Amino acid sequence: MSSSSSVLWILGAAFTPAGAALGTGMYWHIRRRRALLRDGARAEGVVARLTERQMKGPSSHTTSTLHSSTGPFAYAPVIAWTTADGRAMETEWNVARPQEQALAVGTPVEVRYDPANPSRWTLPTECSALWWLFTAVGALFTVLGLGFLGGAMFM
Repeated sequence: MSSSSSVLWILGAAFTPAGAALGTGMYWHIRRRRALLRDGARAEGVVARLTERQMKGPSSHTTSTLHSSTGPFAYAPVIAWTTADGRAMETEWNVARPQEQALAVGTPVEVRYDPANPSRWTLPTECSALWWLFTAVGALFTVLGLGFLGGAMFM
């Protein structure tokens, strides 16, 4: 086995499962979100507060901190809302943004949720373009990985 063939095997073994996992995970996230938007119950919510998150590097064990133009922090809105059966909910949105781009405290928002499991919820105003981008990147990595593996087989 040549060294270039070994490199192709390694690249294929890295790219294929990583791309498949990323693409599949993001695709299922989009499907769940679309189901909530289509079939979920509606509730009126309000941004109760912002949770400050420190932006860290790719590993939780890293000591590096990421910085935006507003510093090393991003803010995730905590949404207060009530289910149709009267349960008070307070849920944190999973997307944090710099403070000037975050939803302001007191902003009214529409919430779509699963009545059987209100912890499954989404905001209809969320842009899904980023999730589709991650899905496409996952598909690209999978195709590249399969190409590397195919190339390694014929070297």
